[in-house]
Amino acid sequence: MQEAARRAVRDYVARGRHRDRVSEAARRVMDAHAGALRRLGE
Repeated sequence: MQEAARRAVRDYVARGRHRDRVSEAARRVMDAHAGALRRLGE
């Protein structure tokens, strides 16, 4: 039972780190292509 809890906590933390990395990558792409994204929205 304790091992299952430990695994669940590790998985939860790993997903959070992944989400943070994806958010940071998306921000960099949006910054790099801000002009094109702006033109697409017009």
